[in-house]
Amino acid sequence: MVILVNGDDAGALMRRLDDGSSTDDGEPGNMYKNLGSTAEERQENLATIKEWVGNWSLKRSEDLTDEERAEITAVRE
Repeated sequence: MVILVNGDDAGALMRRLDDGSSTDDGEPGNMYKNLGSTAEERQENLATIKEWVGNWSLKRSEDLTDEERAEITAVRE
């Protein structure tokens, strides 16, 4: 999971887990529903993941600036 967050696929996992609040269309990612059985549980788990990641960005890795990448606090392997 770490490599998906702060590696070559930065943003891919975030897009899939996002609740839709970070997208133009407001649609949640296809994995958001798996974060919990209730809306409250999903939001709590998403908040935990966002805290762990640091800089929650839905950008693709190649689109991240050096400054944005430096704000990602998840360990890179």
